[in-house]
Amino acid sequence: MTGRIRDEAIRTVRERASLSEVVSDVVALRRRGRSAVALCPFHAEKTPSFTVSEERGFFHCFGCGEHGDVFAFVMKTQSLTFPEAVRRIADRFGVPLPEEAGEPARRREPLTAANAAAASFFQAELRGPGGGRARAYLRERGLSEELIERFGLGWAPGAGEVLARHLRTKGVPLEDALTAGLVMRRDRPEGAGGVLDRFRERIMFPITDTSGKVIAFGGRILPGRPASGEPPPKYLNSAESPVFRKGHTLYGLALARDAIRKTDRAIVVEGYLDVIALAQAGIGEVVAPLGTALTAEQLRLLRRFTETVIACFDGDLAGRRAAARSFPVFLEAGLWGRGAFLPAGEDPDTFVRAQGRVALEGVLAAAEPLVEAFVGALAGPKGDAVGRHAEAAREVARLLKRVREPHEFDVLVRLAAQRLGVREETLRSEGAPGVAPAAAPDEPHAPGAEAMLVELMAEDATLAERVAACGIIAEFQHPEWRRAAEALAQRDETERQARLEALPRDIRERVVRRLLEERPDVERERALADCIAHIRRRGPRGEERRVRDEIRAAQARGDSEAVEAAMRRLKQLMDETQAEKART
Repeated sequence: MTGRIRDEAIRTVRERASLSEVVSDVVALRRRGRSAVALCPFHAEKTPSFTVSEERGFFHCFGCGEHGDVFAFVMKTQSLTFPEAVRRIADRFGVPLPEEAGEPARRREPLTAANAAAASFFQAELRGPGGGRARAYLRERGLSEELIERFGLGWAPGAGEVLARHLRTKGVPLEDALTAGLVMRRDRPEGAGGVLDRFRERIMFPITDTSGKVIAFGGRILPGRPASGEPPPKYLNSAESPVFRKGHTLYGLALARDAIRKTDRAIVVEGYLDVIALAQAGIGEVVAPLGTALTAEQLRLLRRFTETVIACFDGDLAGRRAAARSFPVFLEAGLWGRGAFLPAGEDPDTFVRAQGRVALEGVLAAAEPLVEAFVGALAGPKGDAVGRHAEAAREVARLLKRVREPHEFDVLVRLAAQRLGVREETLRSEGAPGVAPAAAPDEPHAPGAEAMLVELMAEDATLAERVAACGIIAEFQHPEWRRAAEALAQRDETERQARLEALPRDIRERVVRRLLEERPDVERERALADCIAHIRRRGPRGEERRVRDEIRAAQARGDSEAVEAAMRRLKQLMDETQAEKART
């Protein structure tokens, strides 16, 4: 594994790469003025709304809002990480990549080599005479030879130091085998270097990263294994290492990525055999966490491939509760999520083997939005539990502050208000991420001065530096525009591009239109001066409006302390205004 790519090398690759050439590999571009258009590769459309500006180095779809540079395009279309995309483009355009090989990078390559050697060993053991019981069990579970080979399944023999000796003969340093979690030190220094195999008498499931490199293992004991002393855990995973973080990894993703892209959905199941059983049934877009609850990091990983994620749950009460608990995690990852509920007592493996693919597809088609399970669990079975509903409403409001998509915000507000018996207005007020200042009366159809400044900063890095230097950002009243302006004020061009992509869609699209229209510098300068002057003229009046909005919001949610504090602040502002008038 290589090290960190230097910033100057990234800039060189971006300058040398042809965005139009890279995009043309995926869609047919047609020239239109100084840019090019095509049917969007990210959503179905009949009229081209996907625009590529080679001169400016970005693509933008006015239909679905996707936006980015050449690296973002390769990441989105080929499901690569940023470093992988940089390397792929550098190879294509012949740009050498000097890299900074930091300590973590230096440690990854020998560990993946040790895991690869162990994977080959386990696979050979499964095929050999010692793997007979394991092969019989896998056949009993309905796994074909092709699936066993495809998923790289293996067998860890029961003798305590067989793998340790094998790795030593292959030249794998002991410290690498220990760090990778393949062997453990004995209590007494004896045997093969004083170590013991971590996995013994287990069917082995290689765990890979998104590129297919083996980074860890999961091991399952065979049923009916004679117990002596403390029974071993049914499943055992590798310990975390510099190449393996359990909460950031999904089983089967490297094999599922193409199917996920093709079907535009990902199915999350619980275990290794669930993944393999669905793949055997012809459903390849399936992954599983590694013995723990699904994490936001794992969901963010999936979001690189699709935004349609269906998690499978048991249909009993415990399964419903698990679905409810998962919704905030999905929301944290920027996903809405759906839950597919299997008959009680069934898991995806047993269900698809007994009922077949068509029946499972029916369950998946009936998947419910996880928000419904979440709100239903908050409401509880009794409609008159006023105290419970009040606390539930506060929990919903806390979640609403993390929802940025207006449609999703509305759905959650309306559903929660209906199920909890509270007013929509109350939830909207409590859950709002911030109170926007009222539009200026002379600008009924134009963006406000703060939004316009954000547009100008996103359009031109030089203007962004000037806005930051004059200190006007501190006078922004709308928290979203302030955060955007502060982000765009950063000097790093790579970071600025990422922050531009993170802007609200309407702002981002106005920026793109400005860039494509090539407005003269004098117009930008005039707009910049006008916006700064407008913000500075607002003075106390704008602050008074903001505080009055705070008072109304606090009154709506019944927060008397916040009302009193805001009233004191309003009186202070009004006194200052009167004093200023008296001086003049």
